[in-house]
Amino acid sequence: MPQQNLSRPLPEETDAYLLALRWGIIVATAIMYWLMHPPAKPSFTYPVLLDPRMVFAFLLAYNIPISFYSLRERPIATGKPWLLLLSDTVVALALIGETGGHVSTFSLLYIIALVEAALAFRRKTALMLILLLDALQLLVCTLTGPETDPVIITNRFIVFLIFGISAVIFGEGIRSEEAERQEAAAAAAREHTLNEIFFRLGESGMNPQKMLRVLLNSAQQLLNAAGALIALYEEDGTLKVAAATSEDYKLGENLGALPWPTNNEPLLVTRRDDAAWPSFVKRNDVRQLLAVPLHSATQQALGWLIVEMKRATSLSTTDRNLLKTLGLEAGLALHNAQLYAREQAHVQQLERFSEMRANFFSALGHELKTPLTVLKTLVPSLNRLPELPPETRAEITQSIQINLERLDLLINELFESLRLEANMITLHTVPLDIASRVRRNLAALKPVLEQKSLRTETNLPADLPPAQADPHRFDQILGNLLHNAIKFIPEGGTIRISAQVEENSIRLCVDDNGPGIPPEDRKQIFNKFTIVAQRKATAGVGLGLFISRELVHLHGGTIWVEDSPLGGSRFCFTLPLALESEPE
Repeated sequence: MPQQNLSRPLPEETDAYLLALRWGIIVATAIMYWLMHPPAKPSFTYPVLLDPRMVFAFLLAYNIPISFYSLRERPIATGKPWLLLLSDTVVALALIGETGGHVSTFSLLYIIALVEAALAFRRKTALMLILLLDALQLLVCTLTGPETDPVIITNRFIVFLIFGISAVIFGEGIRSEEAERQEAAAAAAREHTLNEIFFRLGESGMNPQKMLRVLLNSAQQLLNAAGALIALYEEDGTLKVAAATSEDYKLGENLGALPWPTNNEPLLVTRRDDAAWPSFVKRNDVRQLLAVPLHSATQQALGWLIVEMKRATSLSTTDRNLLKTLGLEAGLALHNAQLYAREQAHVQQLERFSEMRANFFSALGHELKTPLTVLKTLVPSLNRLPELPPETRAEITQSIQINLERLDLLINELFESLRLEANMITLHTVPLDIASRVRRNLAALKPVLEQKSLRTETNLPADLPPAQADPHRFDQILGNLLHNAIKFIPEGGTIRISAQVEENSIRLCVDDNGPGIPPEDRKQIFNKFTIVAQRKATAGVGLGLFISRELVHLHGGTIWVEDSPLGGSRFCFTLPLALESEPE
């Protein structure tokens, strides 16, 4: 008979109780036989085909191995009763038929088969079997026993039937209690498992990556799954892999649009043959997906916990509730971790701002104090300027001019940064000859270059096409990069300017053999007021690279810094190709 006809599992000790009943019935049969046929009166009123001593010897020989089988295999509790039930039924019917039929004292043995049928099967199946077994014993007793009143045989049938029905009712009660016990045990196990998961989540210390690993490992172990992944929504609405137990999914991989509805369903189950099977599943042995949405406390969609199963099976209520609870707690934990991460980022941003402010005022004070000190020192000499030698007058005038230009440059940079942040800068772009503008900038810096004995190199293709740029702003960008190189490289160093054409733009790079910029500072160096620690002694207020970045972005280009083949830094930026052919 198919397995689905069997009842829910019975308590493990059911077979042990039935074994005690079996031996109790055997002892009761022996006592009844002794009371009905005492040794002092060995006469019988009906023909006996078998010697009772042989029958009891057979019962012992049969039930001893059956007892070991019942204890070892537990056929009733495990839902495999057919072999035991069939053998007990055949033995009981045979002994009844061979020892007097309906008047046989071995009729009690038939109770064993009735109880086994009542306990091992569902209610309807058990009642049908009991009715069948009762009819079989009635037939055997009628055919093999002496003639008797039909009322006696009918009463025997009814008694066995009532006993069987009572056993079925008793079995249903046992099964109900066992089901409640198992549900309570499952609930306790589920509660224990969830507590362990929440404890591990708490140990993750608000670290989102640790939380994701805990959730993935827990989901995979709880369901014995082939794999699991967590995909989170980005700010632009795309769904990307945040963590996975399989190397088939790369971190940051875009999963595309989901084929199932992104509603508030607490659990979605889809199989490979469903229309809602997603295309991002890469393993061929995955047959079923369990998708649990992750929501914040405000019901904001955070992403999905997706579990891959090798077999397409129906989930139990316990597994469904477990996954739903796991998804709910996972969403809350991730939401709290994200809030914590944002708060930490905000704190770090405030710390960086505080550091930038301190650096700015320190640099600003230094930049203002130096020229003001020089001017203050030179003021007393102005009264005696006509009396001084011409060389001294020229030196004083030049020093005043240089320091005034330094102050003017600082003020211009401050106002320029403010205008850029307020979007008050308008570009006037024209087709620009990059090579000629580079030569013009180098010529303007020739005195400074010669003062530090710096060597310049250019690698500009002869057929370099014009760029679409604002000439004045281009000079600002390139001038800032050249001034930085001049400022930080040692005397006798080298500056190289190179250009090359890319797909729709021209890339211009300024290389030097200075100390370079540490990799950890390269992302921040273009920010406002940012000064690299190693360059604080000679750096300005940290506006030159910020202004260059903003001007490059206004042109539609990009700017970055990398290691230079000369050993120092390479600053590169791109400008779009000219719309017209005639350069300015």
